[in-house]
Amino acid sequence: MPLPQDLTPLQVKKAVQIIEKQASEWVELYFEQANLFSGIISLLGARALHAVSPYKKHKHPDIAQQRFPDLSLNGMLNPPPKFAVESKGSSRRWALQSHYDHSGWYIVWRYLVDPTLSFKADSPVVIWRVDVVFLQKSDWKYEGSTAGAGGGGRTHTFGLKEPAKKLKDCAAYILPHVGHKHGKPVLIEPPHEN
Repeated sequence: MPLPQDLTPLQVKKAVQIIEKQASEWVELYFEQANLFSGIISLLGARALHAVSPYKKHKHPDIAQQRFPDLSLNGMLNPPPKFAVESKGSSRRWALQSHYDHSGWYIVWRYLVDPTLSFKADSPVVIWRVDVVFLQKSDWKYEGSTAGAGGGGRTHTFGLKEPAKKLKDCAAYILPHVGHKHGKPVLIEPPHEN
């Protein structure tokens, strides 16, 4: 599967290990405010890639924290899309949302929180799939805000069009023995060898 230039599957796997270890320290936040936890995973993903790959966090904090991209090859400023990487955390199987509709590479750390340690004996936070995909501006659809003067609601976002189709063959990492039931990751028996 294609990856951003100079990013390797080994670097992605090492980043997964770093994220799981560091996210385990934040697991109580998931139970207090689950919607913030995806942001923590995104942040840890960017930090992990910065540590183990040639993709470095943007030098300007306002861009790295609030805009696009999170990382670029060798930390270049104003990278072209092929050298720009955005880190996203998601507990959902296919969905992908962003506050921007920029062209570039997106790395999606699909995670679950498992306080029973059933998926991994040493981690209550498990990255079960990592999708890496190059997206064009045309791959995004605008999802308007429901916020208004009359009451709450969420801010506008962009959602990936046909995410299951677009991400089907984009896994750079898959945790063995994980399947899906009703859209959620579940443990499955390994195939029997004859």
